[in-house]
Amino acid sequence: METKIGVFLCNCGEAIKNIDFDAAVKEIAKFPGVTCVNLSSDLCLEEGKKKMISCIREENLERVVVAACSPEFHEHAFGEVLEKAGLNGRLLSMANIREQCSWAHDGDVTGKAVELVKMAVNRVRLLQPMEMKELPVNNEVLVVGGGFSAINTALQLSRVGLRTTLLEKEAALGTGTEELESLCGFDTSSMVSAVEADKNIKVLTSARVMEVDGKIGDFSVRIRQEGGEILRKYGAIVLATGHQTELALDCELKLGLSIVSQEEFCRMLGNPSLETEPKTIGFIFDFCDENSRFPTLATLNNALAAKRRWGSEVYVFYKSVKVDSEGAEILYQEARDCGVVFLKSEVPPRIDVDNGQVKIKAKDVFLGEDIILVCDVLVAEELHLPTEETANLSSLLNIRRDSRGFCQEENVHLYPVASEKKGIFFVGGCRGDLDLGRVLTDISSVVMNVYELLSSGKILVEAEKVEADPQKCVACLTCIRVCPHGAIQLVRINGGKEVAGISDLACYACGICAAICPAKAINFQSYRDEEILAQIEAI
Repeated sequence: METKIGVFLCNCGEAIKNIDFDAAVKEIAKFPGVTCVNLSSDLCLEEGKKKMISCIREENLERVVVAACSPEFHEHAFGEVLEKAGLNGRLLSMANIREQCSWAHDGDVTGKAVELVKMAVNRVRLLQPMEMKELPVNNEVLVVGGGFSAINTALQLSRVGLRTTLLEKEAALGTGTEELESLCGFDTSSMVSAVEADKNIKVLTSARVMEVDGKIGDFSVRIRQEGGEILRKYGAIVLATGHQTELALDCELKLGLSIVSQEEFCRMLGNPSLETEPKTIGFIFDFCDENSRFPTLATLNNALAAKRRWGSEVYVFYKSVKVDSEGAEILYQEARDCGVVFLKSEVPPRIDVDNGQVKIKAKDVFLGEDIILVCDVLVAEELHLPTEETANLSSLLNIRRDSRGFCQEENVHLYPVASEKKGIFFVGGCRGDLDLGRVLTDISSVVMNVYELLSSGKILVEAEKVEADPQKCVACLTCIRVCPHGAIQLVRINGGKEVAGISDLACYACGICAAICPAKAINFQSYRDEEILAQIEAI
């Protein structure tokens, strides 16, 4: 008896305009085994999911094809729909008719869309149901860092009922947050007090991570403190090691009374007994680091504060003012309205120091002429850089860093706070130049992800989705070397031969190991050779 297959088409809220869906429905209905074809504009929304469940039950469907957006976005959600309808969630094949078809071409692409659906139909006939199994996980979390992001993350994790260890390399929490406090107006000391009073949070100061082993739900972490070393178990690890700043100054120029950093200028603004208020102040930014989100906010905030508090003449030399942070454009307009002068230059200004005063020479783009400014204080440009601790931890955890040395997101749009290894997350400055709004969003995202993973004390995973055939595996280590998620290690079977063992918990099912194995010993369920060949034969 032929397998009953249902095809669900979605036009993504009519975002797909170059496919004739009426014609496509007629062609798809002719495919062998396809008993129903449905067209929707909201398949991923609750109403669309309910209609899908109802259709699966009424038509007694045995396999399902969804033709819509990329599987990266909603394949998991549609798998859950199948489960609710009484089918195994893996009896689903998706055809990407949006990114891979409609948005990739000009003109009518109905023919290609129909072929993609035909490929998915051929594949879904061969799919096998996948068994699920529950695995226990440790529900304690390690947060590495002692600044605003780390403290806030630990507090929020504690509030959702997860025991948390806060590990800081310095002797006290909250070190180095003065500039952020001045810019955003919050009190770190009250947050530190809340952490110390929280019974769900254990604080380890003057401590460093020395070694990490294991996988999501069962990380073994060796920690060095002044009194020796301890070994602790955690279910997840959150990196919140922050960033560091470096002044972009010529080698002959040094910090002093007339050239200061943003942090030192914040102290000057907060000093009620400052001996001499500067009458002319210059700021420089965006020449050496075009990713200057936080330095831009600091410059705008401090320039406006200096104008209001001292009535000084304030000049800002810049290459480009990027105001993509929340409230940045309003802050920029307020600074201009208050009398802060912005001078645009394509090349970095020339800086000289003479008799305690700073001379800045630059060519203004709009005036088309050289400008020379003599100021009492110059707030130098700062580079936003990752800390040494970020580099060390990335090496220990075997996670990637980007071209600037910050932690590399698994996916900048879909998983911005997740690493390529399950159970390891990062928030705040260790993943780039972020403003406060983005940091708070990071924290909420991480807490939600960790809670979802660990709160129940167990994780439901697909059993043996990817496995190595012990008869074919020759322990060549190729799969171990290429796996970006650290999910494979050698295991000994029956006390004898060593073969590749793939962790169901740590595996992302990316398929790299199955593709590269020279012995073809790795089986990838739902992407077996016969299933892929069936797709090719469809066209």
